[in-house]
Amino acid sequence: MPHNHLISSVEKLQADFGLTPVIASEIEFYFHGSEPDEGFWAGLMHACIQHDIPILKHDKERGKAQYEVAFQPSNTLICADKTRLFTDIATHFSSQNALKIDFSAKPFADEPGSGLHIHIHLENSDGKNVYFKNDEVISDELKFSIGGLLDQLPASMPIFAPHESSYARFTEKSNAPLTVSWGANNRTVAIRLPDSTHDNKRIEHRVAGADADPEAVITAILTGIHHGLSNKICPPPQIYGDASLEMYGLPRLTG
Repeated sequence: MPHNHLISSVEKLQADFGLTPVIASEIEFYFHGSEPDEGFWAGLMHACIQHDIPILKHDKERGKAQYEVAFQPSNTLICADKTRLFTDIATHFSSQNALKIDFSAKPFADEPGSGLHIHIHLENSDGKNVYFKNDEVISDELKFSIGGLLDQLPASMPIFAPHESSYARFTEKSNAPLTVSWGANNRTVAIRLPDSTHDNKRIEHRVAGADADPEAVITAILTGIHHGLSNKICPPPQIYGDASLEMYGLPRLTG
C-alpha cells in the first residue's frame, strides 16, 4: 500500500476533526533452534539505533523462544516504516549470528501465535490526548473510535490476516483475539484499553498478525476511527471476562 493512502488517512482526521494520531507498535516473533543471548540483543539494539529505529523495549513472550519488541510512540509514517524496517534488520542480523528469526503469524501449532499490536491515541491542536475513560464515563472521541473500529473489523480481516496461514493464529488459547469485542485491560478482546490514567487512555488494536503489512494495518485502523467519528458509532458493551466464550454471543473474527 503506497504512503499516500496512509498520509491521506492522517490528513482526513486532521481536516475533519482537528485530531492527529500518535502511534506505537509491538511485534512478536520466534527464533528457531538456539535462543538469543544478551550479546545478540545488545548488537541488535545497536543496529536499530544506527537506523534510527525507536525501540522502547524487548521482552520474552509466552511461547518457547518467542519475543516481543515494542517501539516508541511516533507519527504514523515513522511507525509504519520503522516497524517494517525492523523486521528486515532483525532478519539480516539474526542470519549473521547463526540464528533464524520468524515473523510468521503461527510458526508452531502448539505455541501461541505472533501478533502486530498497534497502540493509538488522538491529540487535539494543543497536543492534548482526547481519549478519556473513568469507569462508565468515556469521551466521545474514544467511544466513537472504538465503535468505528469494531464496525469495520470483519471487513478489514484480509488486511490483518493477509495469508491463508495467518488464520491459524485465531485458535483457542492462542493469545489472539477471537471475537469482535473490546474491554479495559482485557487481553482476550480485539480492542483493548491498557491500564493508564483516566485522561491518558489509548487503544491497543490486537488483531493483526506479525505477518501483516504495518502500513496497511495502520491505515485500516485510522480509517476505522474516522468512520466511527464521522458516523458517531457507539460500541456494544465492553467485555469483562473471556471474550471468546460463547455465553457472550459475540461475532467471530474468522466467521
